Amino acid sequence: MNDTPSDAASLFAPLWKRKWLILGVAILVAVGTYEYYKHQPLKYKATTQLFLGSSEPGLGASSKTTLSARELDDQVGKINSSPIARAARVRLRSRGDIEAVHGTAIAAASPTSDFIVITTEDKTPLAAVQLANSVAQVYVARQKTAYLLSVKAQILTIREQIRRIESAPTKGSKGTGTSATLEEATLASKISQLESDLSTFTGVQQYGLAKAQPLPTTGSPKKNAIFGFVLGLVLAAAIAYVLDRMDARIRRLADVETIFQTQILAALPSVRAPVVRPDGRRLPAKSLVEPLRRLNTVLQLGEHSEPGEHEHRSHVLLFLSPDPGDGRSSLIANLARVQSDAGKRVVVVEADFRRPTQGYLLDLHGSYGLADVLGEKVGLDQAMQIAESPRDLDGGAGAAAMPAVGGVTTVVESSRVGSLSVLAGGGVVSNPPAILAGERMAGLIHSLAEEYDYVLIDAPPPLEVSDAIPLMGLADAIVIVASIGHTREVSATRLEQLLQRTPSARVLGAVVNNVPPRDIEKYGFSMSAAAPRRGRRPGR
Repeated sequence: MNDTPSDAASLFAPLWKRKWLILGVAILVAVGTYEYYKHQPLKYKATTQLFLGSSEPGLGASSKTTLSARELDDQVGKINSSPIARAARVRLRSRGDIEAVHGTAIAAASPTSDFIVITTEDKTPLAAVQLANSVAQVYVARQKTAYLLSVKAQILTIREQIRRIESAPTKGSKGTGTSATLEEATLASKISQLESDLSTFTGVQQYGLAKAQPLPTTGSPKKNAIFGFVLGLVLAAAIAYVLDRMDARIRRLADVETIFQTQILAALPSVRAPVVRPDGRRLPAKSLVEPLRRLNTVLQLGEHSEPGEHEHRSHVLLFLSPDPGDGRSSLIANLARVQSDAGKRVVVVEADFRRPTQGYLLDLHGSYGLADVLGEKVGLDQAMQIAESPRDLDGGAGAAAMPAVGGVTTVVESSRVGSLSVLAGGGVVSNPPAILAGERMAGLIHSLAEEYDYVLIDAPPPLEVSDAIPLMGLADAIVIVASIGHTREVSATRLEQLLQRTPSARVLGAVVNNVPPRDIEKYGFSMSAAAPRRGRRPGR
C-alpha cells in the first residue's frame, strides 16, 4: 500500500510535466472550434414522410401490395436524384421561396414499413419545411403523372381491342357471337375501372406536412467550444502519455539508483548552460556551485570508506556515462574548479580522443596533450597545462565552510592554495583503446596520483566505444554520470551489466544532471543552496 502514491505520481508525472502544453493545445482547439462555428450559418432540420401505397392501375385502391426492399431503394434513389432536386427548386423559385432553394434534402427508406422519410436542412426552420414539402410534392406529382399516363394508355389499348372485336366478321355461329359479347363486356368493365382510378390515385401520398425542429442542428459556438476544449484536453493528454511511455529515458533519481544499485552522490539542477562566462572567465553556473561543493565533500568522505584504510591517499576517479551528451565533461570541468577552489591539487586527464571538450571548457590554448605524451612526442611537463583557478565561485572570499554531509562539516582552504592542471586530449590517435591500455598510460596515472590530490579522468561512454574499458582497472573509483530526460534506460542497464562483468574499480556512486527541483527535494537533497526561494528566511 505504501507504493500506491508513488505509482500514482509516476502515472501522472508525464501529464504534469507537459501540463502547460496540454492546456495550450486544449485552448487552441476550443478557440478554433468557437471561431469555426461562429462563422458557420445555423442549420435547422425538417422532416416529412411519403407513404408508398403501391396500387396498380385497374386493380383498385384496396389491392395494395407490400413493396420489397429493392423497390423501396429504387424509390429512394429517384427522390435523391438530381431531376427531383432541380424540379423542387424550380417550384420554390416560382413561389418566391428563394431562401429555401439553397438547402439540402435527403431521403431514406424506413426499415419496417412502406414509408420514405425526407430530411432537409436549411438556414431557417421555415426554409427547411418549404424544401421538404417541395421535394415531397414534386415526387408525388411525378408519380401521379406517371400513374395517370399508364392508366390512359391501358384505356386506349382496351378500346382498340373492343373495336377489333366489333369489326370482326361473325360466321353466324351462336357460340362465337356469345363469346365475343362476353369479351366485349369484360373489356368495357375494365375501362370503367380504369376511368374510376383516374380520379382516385393512391399510389404515393405525403403523410402530413413537414415539421421543423425548433433548435438548430449545428449547436451554439459556445457549447461546441466547450466540447472542443474537453476533447482537446483528453487527446493532448493521451498523446503526451503515449509519447512519454514510448520515450524510454530516465525520468527520476530513483530510477538511476535502481538501475545502477548505487548511491546518488549529487543531484544537479537543470541549467541553461553548466559553464558560464560572467567576466570573461569560464565558471560553473551559480546554481551548480553548492551541489558541486557537496559532491566534493562526499568524495572526501569516500576516500576512507573502505575497511582497514586509515591513511590519506590520492583519489583517481574515472567518470563514465551511459550515453553521449549526459554532461560528463562539463561536470568534470566544474568539479575540478570547485576542488581547486577548496585548496586541492587537481588534474583533469582527458582520455576522450574522439570528442575532446576540456580545452574549451577550461579555457586552454595548448596544442599538446595526452595523445602526444603516450606517443612519446613530448614530455608530460610540455603537455600539461595550468588552468587559472577561479576564486570565489559564488562571490564569497577566503575559506568556505562546506555543507554538512552525513553529520560532518568540512572546512576547506582558500582557493589560493589549490591548483588545477589539465592534460587535454592532444593529437589524433588511430587506435585509442590500444594506446590507453598500454603500460605508459598506467605509469602516467600512477605518477599523477602521487603528485595530485585528485586525478579526474574524462573517458567516452564505454557502450559507444571501448576506449574507457582499459581505464576501469587503473582508477581508484568510478563515478557514473547520468542525465534526467536524456540518459536512456537501456543504455544505463547495459552499462551496469558491463561494470558487473568487467574487472574494474568500485563504483563510488552516481551524479545526476538536469534533475527537476521537485525530485531533488523529494529525494532529500536541499534546494536552498542551489536555488534560494524568495521570501524564505535563512535557517528555515
